[in-house]
Amino acid sequence: MKEQVKLQIGGRLENLSMVSNFIDNSMTKFGLGDYEIFQIQTAVDEAVKNIIKHGYLDRSRIQIKFEKMDNEIQIIIEYGGKSFNPTSMEELELNSELIKDKSDSISTYFVKKNMNRIEHEFKDDLNILTLIKRL
Repeated sequence: MKEQVKLQIGGRLENLSMVSNFIDNSMTKFGLGDYEIFQIQTAVDEAVKNIIKHGYLDRSRIQIKFEKMDNEIQIIIEYGGKSFNPTSMEELELNSELIKDKSDSISTYFVKKNMNRIEHEFKDDLNILTLIKRL
């Protein structure tokens, strides 16, 4: 059985707390434990923060949708603006001296490390970022 919840926010950093509350409430409703909720919150927070800071030119709305299927959660983040595919970024080693100037790479690192799969599509002038977490 598939369960689904959605949230739309304005593309402003002050709305990140609303996203965090939405994740906590939704994932608790879906029966996830604290550690899984933390992983999802970390990944979604970093992804949405990067969208707002770097890629989101339209600034009107970001839609976040959670779909829970039997053994996975899909987080689908849709937003206007320029196309940016985080799956194409190089892997970052956190002990590297290079991370000092790569805060975007660090954010992407946390998204990749907390999710099992990341997909990106640019369709009808929308970025569609899908984060997948197996349970």
